[in-house]
Parts: sequence; C-alpha cells; structure tokens
Amino acid sequence: MSPSRPAFLVNFMLLATFSGATIGMAKIVTTLYAIEIGANAMQIGIISAMEALGMILLTLPAGFVIARYGARRVYFLASLGPMLLNLAIPLFGGWLWLAIARLLIGLCIPFRIVAMNSAFLQRLRHIGHARAGWYRGSLTLGMGLLGPLLGHWLSGGAGFTLGFVAIGLCFGAMAFYSLGFWEAAAPGPELAEQPAGGMLAQTLAMLGHVEIAESCLVEMLSGATNALFATFILLLAMDIAGLSQAQAVSLVMVQGLATVLGLFGFGRLVARRQRRFTYLCGLLAALLGLALLGRSHDYWLLAGGAVLLSAATALVHLINMAQLSEHGGDKSKVSGLFNLASMLGGFAGALLGGALSQWLGLHNLFLAWMPLVLLAAAYCWWRKQRRSTGTAVVEG
Repeated sequence: MSPSRPAFLVNFMLLATFSGATIGMAKIVTTLYAIEIGANAMQIGIISAMEALGMILLTLPAGFVIARYGARRVYFLASLGPMLLNLAIPLFGGWLWLAIARLLIGLCIPFRIVAMNSAFLQRLRHIGHARAGWYRGSLTLGMGLLGPLLGHWLSGGAGFTLGFVAIGLCFGAMAFYSLGFWEAAAPGPELAEQPAGGMLAQTLAMLGHVEIAESCLVEMLSGATNALFATFILLLAMDIAGLSQAQAVSLVMVQGLATVLGLFGFGRLVARRQRRFTYLCGLLAALLGLALLGRSHDYWLLAGGAVLLSAATALVHLINMAQLSEHGGDKSKVSGLFNLASMLGGFAGALLGGALSQWLGLHNLFLAWMPLVLLAAAYCWWRKQRRSTGTAVVEG
C-alpha cells in the first residue's frame, strides 16, 4: 500500500536531511583526515575533485538507469557502495587511496541524488508547488549546517576510524530506511512518450523542450554563481575586505541559512505569482547581491549580498522545479539532466572564477560575473520570444 502524502513527505524530508548531513559530515572528516595523513594542498584538491568528477560522469546515465529499474531499487543499491567504501577507507593508508575511494563514492552518489529528485518531482504535482523547495532545503540544511557540526565533532573527539565507520553506517541506515516508505513505482504512461534512440538522442530531444532547456540553463548559472561565492568569498572577505577568519566563515553560514529559509519560505509566494515576474525578481536579487559583494568592504553589506544571492538561488530553483514537475517526460531522465546542469555549473563556476580573478583581480570578480548573468537572462528571453513568434506564425 502506498503511504499517505503527508507521511511520505515527512519521511522523505527526514531522509533528505539525513542524507545531506551524512554528505556534509563526510566532506569535513575526509578533509581533516587527509591533513592528518600528510596530504598537501594540491593532493587535498585532487581528493575533493575526484568525487565531483565521479558525480559528473554518471549523473546523466543515472537518470536512464532509474527510468528502467525504478528509483527505490537504485537508491537502495547505490547507498550500499558508499557504505562499504567508507568502512574500508581506514584500512588503507595514503592520499592516493583516499582519492580513489572518493572517486568511487562519487560514482554512486548521482544515483542517490537523481533517484530522490525524480521521486520528488513525481510527487510535486500532488503535494503542491508551494513545497517545491522543501527537498533542496532539507538537503541544504543537512549538508551546510548539521553535517559540518557532526563532522567536526566526530574527527575531534571520536577519531577518524570511528568517524568513517559512522559515515558508512549512516549510508546503510538510509538504504534500509528508504525501503520502509518509498514504494516501488510502476512504469507510467510517461515512459511511452519518450523518443526512440540512444541516450544522446533522448537528451537532445529533452533539450528541445524550452521548459527543460531554460530550467537547465538557469540551474547551471545558479550552480556556477553559488560555486563562485563558496570558492572565493573567504579570500575576498579576508584579503580584500580585511575581515577576520571568523567573520569570513560566518558569511558562508549566513548564505547557507538564508538559502534554507528561502527554499522553505518562498514556495507559497512563487506559486501565486507569474513565473516571468518571479524570474525577474531573482535576476534583480542576484545582480544586487553581486554588486554588494563586488563593491563592499563592510561585513553587513557583504552579508546582505550573500542573503540576496541566496534569495535569487531559492527563487529560480522553485520555478525550475515547478516547471519540470509539469513536464510530461520521464522524471528520472529529466532529473538526471537537471542535476548534471547544476553540477557542471558548480564545476565551471570555480574554474572560470579562478581565471577571472587572475585576469581582472579578485576585487573585480563578482562585478565581472554580472554580465554573464545578464547574458544568460537575455538568451532565455530571446528564446522565449522566438518561440512565441513561431507559435503565432503557425496559428496564423
């Protein structure tokens, strides 16, 4: 029997928060463990990049696997891989093994993320667009706030071996907990609407739908802007604005908390407003936030810029989730493409931000990002106008 909608939502949010906390905890424990075994800055960077690389490689295929075998089964199996790998990490020494383990874990994570995202998209039409940000909000709450606190406590008081054992057991607990409320979905009528051809042909066909293409482009830009903030705000705050390390770190926490509040709080507002108006509000918030971050040296103005960026991120994510939930295509494949766009944005944001900071200077980085935001907004507007004109010609 399928669980009731409120029961499913409560269990799903608990699972998302627990999942985020486990991932955030693993990031902290892994970094501190790498320092403990003598890894240098470059080696720590490689260890961190390996997980991101694994996620990028398999995020799109994950959607097609889930469409074939079901989100419940894939989520369960994909949780067992990180469980076993985290249990094995303390058995072997050296940063290279740690990097390989993170790469293998990164190959498992996309199946978990896409499974949860596709399940939430399928339910969103029934639970209401006002709750479109609850999944991402729960995940962010765990990853950005609870996870780092637990990771710091585990690595400090309990030791790294117990820390990795605890992380492994958390992945195992999530695998079995999901079986208690996540019913196996039978293939629906959406599957029959998928175009023939391989993964590339189906991906191009999905991008041919303006709603999917627009959502992926905006999510990619949002992911890149968030990566820009996360990567360079500490350097900018301490080296350019002259703030203390504690103040700089608090800016990251302010941004994370504001994102969670926006994802939970803006849903009802977005559901009642036209999407064009909400997109415009998100665009203006992003531009004003970037301007404050690029021109201010005062802590409160920088914090205001971080809050505005969070508001923009929350607004566009809520619109994107609402658009994708209404699309008739297979939610697993759409979720894979959507998550790939977000991950590629995060990967590109850090790289492009580094190049711009070298070329224009760190103090001009956030100001230089503003034309990219405007260019993406102009492209979305042009594509929508072109589609409207084409529709009018056909109807005429």
